[in-house]
Amino acid sequence: MGRNDPYIDLGTDARTAPTSRMWEAMQAVALNATPFKGQEAVEALLARACELTGQAAALLLPSCTMANLIAMMAHADRGDQVILEESSHIAWSEGWGMASIAGIYPKLLKGRRGAIDLEEILSAVEASVFSHRPRTKLLCLENTHNAGGGAVLPQAYAAEVCAAMKEREIYVHLDGARIFNAAVALDLPVRQMTEMYDSVTINLNKGLCALEGALLCGSAAMIRKASQLARALGGDSQHKAEIIAAAGLIGLNEMVDDIAKDHRRAYLFASAVQRIPGIGVELQRVQTNIVMVDVSGTGLAAKEVLQRLKIRGVASYLYSDAVLRFVFHREINDEDALRASRLLGEAIG
Repeated sequence: MGRNDPYIDLGTDARTAPTSRMWEAMQAVALNATPFKGQEAVEALLARACELTGQAAALLLPSCTMANLIAMMAHADRGDQVILEESSHIAWSEGWGMASIAGIYPKLLKGRRGAIDLEEILSAVEASVFSHRPRTKLLCLENTHNAGGGAVLPQAYAAEVCAAMKEREIYVHLDGARIFNAAVALDLPVRQMTEMYDSVTINLNKGLCALEGALLCGSAAMIRKASQLARALGGDSQHKAEIIAAAGLIGLNEMVDDIAKDHRRAYLFASAVQRIPGIGVELQRVQTNIVMVDVSGTGLAAKEVLQRLKIRGVASYLYSDAVLRFVFHREINDEDALRASRLLGEAIG
């Protein structure tokens, strides 16, 4: 989206275009890479990912969906139980690969904006019927939590849960597609938020604005196994991976500071929208770059409001019959945020 484009895309931050610096770096590595130099670009990205997350090794993959699936397959065997928050991205938006491909049984627990009570987790781990108990090998958490409106997991909660799982020899995987948003919101180094986990995924587009790609980070042994699994799933043969790596490295090094602007604009939008009659927005829940807007009080279905917004040049995302999701990113400025709020008011009449 150019700055002269009146269209305001708040549907997702996954469609952000690479920066000019990224395009230049991608072109330079594409023109100059020999097989050796191309591998250097990928290795530089993986080394930076390990430095940022506190993990020992990393793997570049096409998407976070594949990275999450491979992490689950690396940690759990067929027939094992994995515990997930019931509205998590892995549970609802990744095609149930854990079941259809990995043969892992998902145990879905209700959380509060992504955070499952530790007592609920332990109860699921220890539950048995007639002395039969499924073997729990893995717990998956998500930070930030997409369906929770970009909610950030409290640091003390994450540390307590990881410690409890370690005592029981249960792995903990973090779907950290937007972990940099969480780190900015809490004003903490990413490493402090990720080194406690057994594995972490990071999305290189969205807030980091790279062309595509995801990182899976974990122990050296886990990543060796993940690499073998990636080969079987078609994710280990990314041709021209150095081009993806060149943009991804700039994303990790240069784009994190701009994420705070996305958060501020999300709050600016939410503050304006909450004054529209019939609209429900909880300002205290706007922690990062996602705003969930309940339109049920307007008497209109969210799908109808979505279409009315589209006609007016604003893209949103249908979360439920009553709720629309608005996501802020580098290509949205203050004027866009305020204009989108005005157009939402027009859309509901």
